[in-house]
Order: sequence, then C-alpha cells, then structure tokens
Amino acid sequence: MAENPFRMDSTGRIDRSRKLTFRFNGRVYSGFAGDTLASALLANGVSIVGRSFKYHRPRGIMSAGAEETNAFVQLIGDDDEPNVNATMLSLFDGLEACSVNARPSVSFDVGAINNLLHRFIPAGFYYKTFMWPSNRWDWYGRVIRKVAGWGTAPKKRTGARYEHRYHHCDVVVVGAGPAGLAAALSAGRAGARVLLVDNQFEPGGSLLGSSAEIDGAPAMRWVADTVTELDAMPEVIRLAEANATGYYEQNFLTVVEHRPDKSWLRERLWKIRAKQVVLATGAIERPITFANNDRPGVMLASAASNYCLRYGVRPGRTAVVFTNNNGSYRHALELAESGVVVAAIVDLRARADADSCEAARAKGIEVLHASQVRNVKGARRVSAVEVHATDGSKRGREIRCDLLAVSGGWNPTIHLHSQSGGKPAYDADVASFVPGKSVQDEISVGACSGKFALSRCLAGGFNAGRRAAASCGFAGETVTTPACTAEPELGILPVWQIPLPRTRSRAFLHFNTDVTSKDIRLAVREGYRSVELVKRYTTAGMGLDQGKTGNVNIIGLLAEITGTAPGTVGTTTYRPAYSPMSFGAMAGADCGSLIIPWRRTPITDWFLDNGGHLDETGALFRRPLFIRRPGETATDAINREALAVRNGVGIYDGTPLGKISVKGPDAVTFLNRVYTNSWDKLPVGRCKFGYMLHDDGRLLDDGVTYTRNGSMGGHLRVRTKSSRSHASGEDHHRCEPGGVQVS
Repeated sequence: MAENPFRMDSTGRIDRSRKLTFRFNGRVYSGFAGDTLASALLANGVSIVGRSFKYHRPRGIMSAGAEETNAFVQLIGDDDEPNVNATMLSLFDGLEACSVNARPSVSFDVGAINNLLHRFIPAGFYYKTFMWPSNRWDWYGRVIRKVAGWGTAPKKRTGARYEHRYHHCDVVVVGAGPAGLAAALSAGRAGARVLLVDNQFEPGGSLLGSSAEIDGAPAMRWVADTVTELDAMPEVIRLAEANATGYYEQNFLTVVEHRPDKSWLRERLWKIRAKQVVLATGAIERPITFANNDRPGVMLASAASNYCLRYGVRPGRTAVVFTNNNGSYRHALELAESGVVVAAIVDLRARADADSCEAARAKGIEVLHASQVRNVKGARRVSAVEVHATDGSKRGREIRCDLLAVSGGWNPTIHLHSQSGGKPAYDADVASFVPGKSVQDEISVGACSGKFALSRCLAGGFNAGRRAAASCGFAGETVTTPACTAEPELGILPVWQIPLPRTRSRAFLHFNTDVTSKDIRLAVREGYRSVELVKRYTTAGMGLDQGKTGNVNIIGLLAEITGTAPGTVGTTTYRPAYSPMSFGAMAGADCGSLIIPWRRTPITDWFLDNGGHLDETGALFRRPLFIRRPGETATDAINREALAVRNGVGIYDGTPLGKISVKGPDAVTFLNRVYTNSWDKLPVGRCKFGYMLHDDGRLLDDGVTYTRNGSMGGHLRVRTKSSRSHASGEDHHRCEPGGVQVS
C-alpha cells in the first residue's frame, strides 16, 4: 500500500513538516502533526478499525468527533489505556494502538459467528436463555463477561500522574465553536472572569472543517483573531482537549483536561463553580436507518467533508450523499471541490432548496429527489448502493461508490443541560430535542439550542455572553454580528426507518451495541413501551458512546411503532460522564505523606506503639483498624476485637467525628427529613444508625443518633461520621463522646 494514498496534496490544517510514525494492529503507518488517529488511518486507507459488540460485524470510522460510535481503540505500551476514541485522539509520534473486541484480529474475527446466528440472539435473549439450571448463573456470568466487553484494563502501573484543581469563575463557556467563542469574547470584553472549555485540540468547532465565510473571509480567520484577543485577556482561561463531563447542582461542573500544561501530568480534573454557565456544545449529525447502514464506508456527511477540509484526507474516491435536509448539499459540494467524485445526491424529499440543487448540478452532481438508499453492497467496505423511489417502487438502480455520506438531521447536544436539571423539549422544525427551561443560571446557545445557521450561532453567542456577564455585575456592550455565508433552512423530512428490502435484512439504530430496528419492534411486542424500559431491554443508548448518534432515531422509531408523537415518548436520562473518563482522573493525585500529611488523633501514637494497623478514612485521618497479635491474620484480629467489644468493653476513638446537638419539639421531624430511616420510636439512652442520600439516591453520609435528657422531643445529639469508617460496634455504645453543642 502506498503511504497515505488518500491524503490530499495541500488542503487541511495539519503540519506537513512534522511527520509522525505510529503503529496500529501491528502495522506501521505515518501521519502528520494535527492529525487524529482516525484521520491518519483514513489517510492510509484503513477501512476496518474494529468489530461490533454483539455480532462482531466489521466497522469503520463513522464520525469526526466525540459522537464516534465505532472507532474505539486500545492504547498499548507505556500509554496502556482501553476504549480511547480514535476521532478525539491527537496523533503523536510512537503511538501504538490496536482494535478492541476482535479475536484473533480485526480482519479475521472468530466472534463473527454471532452474525450468522443473529436470529437466535435477538435483544434480551440472555434474560430467557441463561435460566436453567438456576444454580449455574455464576458459571454463565463468567463466560458472558469473558466474551463481552471492549478493551482490557491496564496490566501494569504506567507511572502517569493526575491532578485535581478547584476553580471559581464568573462565567464558564462550554464549547469553542462559533457560539462559544462569541460568548466568551463578549463576556471577556465586559471584564468577567471567564473559563472557556473545549474538547478539541484547537478552537473553532464546526468551522474547523467548513468552507463558511465570516465578513467575506474564511471563517477560521475570524476564529484566529478571536482566540488571539481572548488569550490576551488576563481574566480569561482557555482549556483545550478538555471534556465537560458533568453538570451538577448550584452550577458545579466537572471537566477533564487531557493534555494539561505540565509535561509530567497526564490528566487534570477541574471542579468548577461558576456564577453563570453558557452551553455552546453544538449538535451531532444523526444517521439514517436502512439495511446494512453500518458497513465501513458509511459515514456522516459532515464528517466526510470535515476530513477533507480539516485533515486533507479523502474518506473515499467516489461518494453518494443520502439526505433528508438541505444542509447536506453543502457537504456534497465540499467533497466535490476536494476531489471526491460525488456520483449522486439521494434526497428523501420531493423538493429541496432550489439554489442548493442548482449548485450541485453545476458541479456535475446528479440530484435524485423522492428517492432513498434501500441497501448497501459490499462486505468489508461499501462497493455500491441500491437506490429506489420513495413511492414503494420495487424497481431501482445501483450506483457504484466506496463512500456513502448520510445525514438524517441534527441532534442538539443537550446532555449537560439535562444533567443540570433541565427537561428537553421536542422541536418538530428540527425533528429533535432542544433544551427546555433552564433550572440553573445557564444559557444554551447556538446549535445546541436548535439554531444551526452560522449567523444565528454568532448572534446568540454574543448575546449570551453579554447577559451572563451582566448577571455577574459586568456591563458589556452589544456586539454587532459579522456577516456570514448565507445558509438555507434545514427543511428536514424526518424518516425514522427506510423499509427493509428482505426479511433477513437488518438496519442498525445504535451501532455501538448492535441494536437494530427489529430489536425495538421486538421490545414493543413484548410489552416494553417506556423508552427507559426499551433502553434496558435492548441496550439501545448504552455503551461507550451513550447513544449520541442513535438516541433520537430510537425515540422516533418507538413513537412510529406505538402510534405516538416523538415528543410524548420522552428521552432517556443523561448521566455523567458525557464521554469515557479514566479512573486516574477520578482518583486524582497519589496522596502520599510528602504531598498531603495525614491527620492524627490523641490516641494515634499509643496505637502505633502497640503494633496497631492504621487505615485512611474520611478527611485524611489515619484511624485505628486493628492490633494484630503474633500469628494472627487481619481477619483474626478484627474478629477477636469485635468479640471483646460485644462481651466486655472497647475503646472507640471518635475524635474525627462531627457532633451536632439537636433540640426542640420538632427534633424528630427534622431527623426524619434528613435521614432515610425513621426516628419516632428511639428510646431514651439508646442510639441508632442512619444514613443520608443524595437526590439521585447515592450515599451522602451516615451517622449515629442517640437521645439524652428526656424524651425524643426534648434534646438529641446527632453524631455524624464518614461513610468510609470501619465497623466498630458503635451502634451498641451508650457512652457519650465529647463534642460541640449546636442548638
């Protein structure tokens, strides 16, 4: 194979003076600085990058961003890490990676036998199959866990360092596309402290792979000028390659920065408290559901043009564009201008934007209205598509191609808005869900609010930044929106599934976990009509990509099957993290004694002098766990001490525990509202263990409550402790520890 056979001569934002060598599935390839692993693989003509989860079907690169559903790889060597998104992984010299879920190789996978047996392993088959004998589930479970899964956990310590950082600011802006940059610029000019978070390694968002213009010049020139101004502002911090993973109560956000400013640091977890939040997270193009729509060579239309314009890579030589909206015509033109032969635009609609059609025909592109792609030919890569009229005609035509660029519309990225407590609302104009009413100090702007035109993204961003700064006490000036390339309205025709040509054909809705349209129909037949139950029965929307590309199609098809509107079906719950997150980032720094000294209590020295074993608990206290006598195991020592407390007496060091005294006639009512268990019948002089939960049901804290000085309505003292403390028989204690009285 020639080196980089699909690389264009000069186009793209890569640095061709810096050649990089990498290894994938044992073979050596080359790319350039500015590539992602995905773009470098496409440049080298690698079409199969992995195998699907359940049926082990060959899968290729489908997108160019965080929504990627197929191209997850395992980093090996010193950078050992599973389930890394190839479309978001910046290429570096010496990178080593391999495909996951493929044995013995991605080219020949013995697991592909599942694809031949797919009729016997539909959705939910394991619920019905592995039931007999009832005492063998442990054995079944071990086998299933061995067969299932994606990457493998690292086998050795890599020596990577992680860090946690707390940050307070006036305005946090998530997303550095046109809307996010405009918001940050407007808020920064007003004097607010701004944190701009972007998951790409360079700012620009959708403009990085676009031919759009701003004020008569390439849009990236405006991006460069804006970033230069932002970086010169002392109150603005800009994070690149940083994923906003969660949005919690009181405007608290978590962000994982993947390439921090310290060479010895692998990742940094930011814990951010902001007065105002601007979400400019963009939108995700969704595929169209038709037979064999998961073949390598089937790619989102925006991604196909993105690889051409941003990375200088043609994802195919001959393309067909399949769409239901006007936006894809621009992508078809960008492909044609990049040297890709666009054989046809297959449009589900009877009519499209007249100017777009004329521009396509001027480039020699055939436009087929009221038509649909019914099937894809080719086993390991697209070789042709079958095109039929939408009127149900059985007569069709075959068009040869090695790239099928599809667009079923755009889904606003509403994950963070939903995590903040907002409820999505279905917008029929964009055939997707948009942010509902904000419940925190948050504004959604640009494509993530359903406003896709570049001029509306910029105008919305400038306005949101000014409003956010004003809410923090900074008066900003109104910014005039620059002139942008004219864009037609999407004019989308939602179609949730193209009819299957044969009974054994399959159309995939959620590629990551191999969920087909037949699985959704089966779930409905078996009585599952709630979208949450359908998700759990079929695994639709689960997996590594969390349904970023497939969820709306799943909801739309479920609505079509049940005869309801998509807006009445609702959505599944959006949970953190938005993208896969490493355990190292969650854990943070190794808190050794030289970094954060552990805290001592008055009994610590005595305990150590008597051979005691300490263990770290909440608030970095090193607390007594047991004293091991010669010949004893840890379990023996703990059991011996527990029996001593039961049968005689013990000493409990309650120094680290907080003490709260509760007084008054409503003391019981107060405790009943704080704890999950009831306190109405606790006798005087006795104590009881209780625990508290977060709103989402996770454990918040636990504690022991006991009474004194009369009835429950008189005076109680509540002793709370960390949920990480160890068993000590404290629910049997009647002694009263010292502490601060809080009345």
